[in-house]
Amino acid sequence: MTKEKTMQYQKAYVELNEILKVLSDEQKDKIPEVFKENLVKNMDTSYEFKYDNTKGIFEQNLMIETKALLVEIYERYLAPEEEKELWEKYDKFCLNKIEEEKRKKYNTDNIFKNKDNEEKIKQEKIVTETQMVEYKESIFTKIKKWFKNLFNKKMEV
Repeated sequence: MTKEKTMQYQKAYVELNEILKVLSDEQKDKIPEVFKENLVKNMDTSYEFKYDNTKGIFEQNLMIETKALLVEIYERYLAPEEEKELWEKYDKFCLNKIEEEKRKKYNTDNIFKNKDNEEKIKQEKIVTETQMVEYKESIFTKIKKWFKNLFNKKMEV
């Protein structure tokens, strides 16, 4: 993880810790103490976040990382057993979608075919750009040459 991403998560830990303080005692007990301790230990001490009690959890101005961590906590610790199966299926579905997109993007069967096609397209483009253009003299240029030739012949004689 990059340093910038680590700093983002440290700030998200501060927001998450404030949200955990608002949970009921029953919900807090479902979350392991080790998790909470690591959260406090890895927080950004200079970042401040205040949970607004007048707003709901979805109305808070939370970082994306905080939202992701909230979903993870809910999925692992707070969701009822029936929902945990649903979340597992959802996770598998998302992972399969990601893998499918990777397979399409990095398909090993088509890697060289695409390169060959690209190479042919580039060559055709170069050929069309460098083809000789037929030069046609204008009538004025022809007349000018005719006079030059006429004067050159008289000078030679």
